[in-house]
Amino acid sequence: MEEASWRHRPKGVKNKVRDSIGVYDIYKKIRKNHWYDIGRPLKEKEFYSIIRGINRLLAEEIVQGHTVTFPHGMGEMELRKYKAGAFMVDGKLKITYPIDWDSTWKLWSSDAEAHKKKIVLRHSNEWIYHVKYNKHSAKYENKIFYQFALNTFIKRELSKNIKQGNIDTIW
Repeated sequence: MEEASWRHRPKGVKNKVRDSIGVYDIYKKIRKNHWYDIGRPLKEKEFYSIIRGINRLLAEEIVQGHTVTFPHGMGEMELRKYKAGAFMVDGKLKITYPIDWDSTWKLWSSDAEAHKKKIVLRHSNEWIYHVKYNKHSAKYENKIFYQFALNTFIKRELSKNIKQGNIDTIW
């Protein structure tokens, strides 16, 4: 039998780490190795309550625009801003303004020709904000396998704070 190669995977299939661990796997490992100091086994409900509490605190820090430094040399989560604009690169126009999807959907629903031509409307903000996981300060191997993704609620709250002018960051 021929061994499968990464070069011959179906089109559109992304590289994924298949043997990754999740929150429940961590809970099972804590229970198995007795990594708790409460005098009795840690209940699943208690574990998830702790995880939710920590995630809530992390979300609050990110929404306020603060840099979150993870313990044990695991890197940082930080808010960065980039200059948006339109400029020429190799004779082609490059536009870095983000698409304003609310206005674009309204335009497409009222104008079939604009929808057919895929005309998009863009924000005119001077700055683009991104939450980045900074691995440069991390002290572990295989850094490419770590990724953080914010949920929609955090993104919306962060966007609201940026629009209100409550947050400014480095670039």
